[in-house]
Amino acid sequence: MSLGTLSIAAVCTLLAACRETVDGGPPEALAEACTLTEPTRVVAAPPGFVADPEAWYGLHVLGDHVLFTFDRFDAPDRVYWRFDRCTGELLPYPALAPGLHNPHAITTADGLVVYANDAIGRPYILGRLDGEDREARPVPGLPESLDGAASGGVNPAPFELFFETHASERGAYAAGIGGATTTWYRHDGDPDVPAVALGEFVLFRGVAGEFGQYHVLYDDGELHRLDVLTGDSELLLTGVRHFQPLAQQNKIAWQELGDDLAETIYVHDFATGDDLEVAVNDFAQQSWLRDPEQGDLGTLRVSAGGDLLAQLGPDRVLAKVVRTTDAETFAIPEHLRFIGFAGEQIILLTGDDPERVLVLWDPVGGGVREWYRGAKVTVALRRIDGDRVEYFQADPGDSASGTLWRVELGTGERERLLVRTTWNPLELADGRYFIAFDRKILLGPPLSGSAFVAESTRDLKLVDPGDSLYTAIADDVTAYALIPDEGLVYLAPQGPPRACGSIRCR
Repeated sequence: MSLGTLSIAAVCTLLAACRETVDGGPPEALAEACTLTEPTRVVAAPPGFVADPEAWYGLHVLGDHVLFTFDRFDAPDRVYWRFDRCTGELLPYPALAPGLHNPHAITTADGLVVYANDAIGRPYILGRLDGEDREARPVPGLPESLDGAASGGVNPAPFELFFETHASERGAYAAGIGGATTTWYRHDGDPDVPAVALGEFVLFRGVAGEFGQYHVLYDDGELHRLDVLTGDSELLLTGVRHFQPLAQQNKIAWQELGDDLAETIYVHDFATGDDLEVAVNDFAQQSWLRDPEQGDLGTLRVSAGGDLLAQLGPDRVLAKVVRTTDAETFAIPEHLRFIGFAGEQIILLTGDDPERVLVLWDPVGGGVREWYRGAKVTVALRRIDGDRVEYFQADPGDSASGTLWRVELGTGERERLLVRTTWNPLELADGRYFIAFDRKILLGPPLSGSAFVAESTRDLKLVDPGDSLYTAIADDVTAYALIPDEGLVYLAPQGPPRACGSIRCR
């Protein structure tokens, strides 16, 4: 992940709390975030605030606005505040009343419209973010409870999609097996207009490069192209068991709905109507979660460019690798397990005793190159640049933190880039890394009556790989957000105490 011109040292907007106890009152806005040129405390905690180290305090960035609270998510008199990053205006946000959680927004012609969910997962609409009418109401036209009611940030689409899942013990993701299905509902941001049911599907995938367009599969094997914006649906194919889009907009890989024993897999070209036979699934009855020990069986994996298709067999061993343009197959090297695609190359596990061995296989160019040999810990390949790769290696017993390495595949020479990091450090434009280290797991707001968000307090750091100097931005942060091309906003309810008398992060 990259944020282009983001330089956290230059612009680091924050919400920081003070530990001292004084007379009660509202929080105080201290700065206009959009004019900041250095790390600055923009909102002070309300007088009298003392942070509970076991509590999660929420922060959400919606466009130019930051919603946050200095109250526990389950406090009966909780108050959320709305801070305008461009004007410095700070006002209560009563629409996000106690009992509502996980605010997120859609982009409409009239501005941002905000949604949230209650404790049992029921979606509510809070109205326009900058509007006067902020009375929260249940989204009309939806069933009593459904999944997918909570999401993050701002959806650029002028609609919100809600999902009602229908579970099954017979499997999922394929037609004709009595598996799990999902009903879609679209709501367009008007609290007086009911949500529209779009259909009940066993599988759905976005169409590459087409906003609001999806390929959707019904349980009877009909594959449609669905326009979520209009609700229009076009029948494309019948007799489809399972499908996987390719990177090319006008092609998909699909498996026929046949005898459920051995079923043919094709690549279909929508431009010509042609089907190219590429493989056969002869373990169909074990596929699509019907065998609990073979969760990936039946799925198709596709390279980033869409030119290669990998068919997984039992225990994630490759059954076939084939080119999607001409059905040419490739001799698969010996391996224990398929890990995934890295561009047009494939990551394979080739050894696991006594050491773990991971290789890159290039089916088209040929050649197998080892990039990791060592302890049996979590390892994640992050980048390939010719003969050079970067990967994260977790510490023993802790998959959340470890070391970032660079290795020359030709020589095997390794260079340690980051001594201590998470698996996903964010590289900034100036070559430094931003890292959020998990400190403590906290119970976050509810997604439904039985599911809660698992949040963490985090220590935010900057590190320069050139000198391995780690600079603290803030510790014990309960929530933060990266704002592209601007900086970072975060909530630090535990202090540090120096934030009470200084506007600088460091």
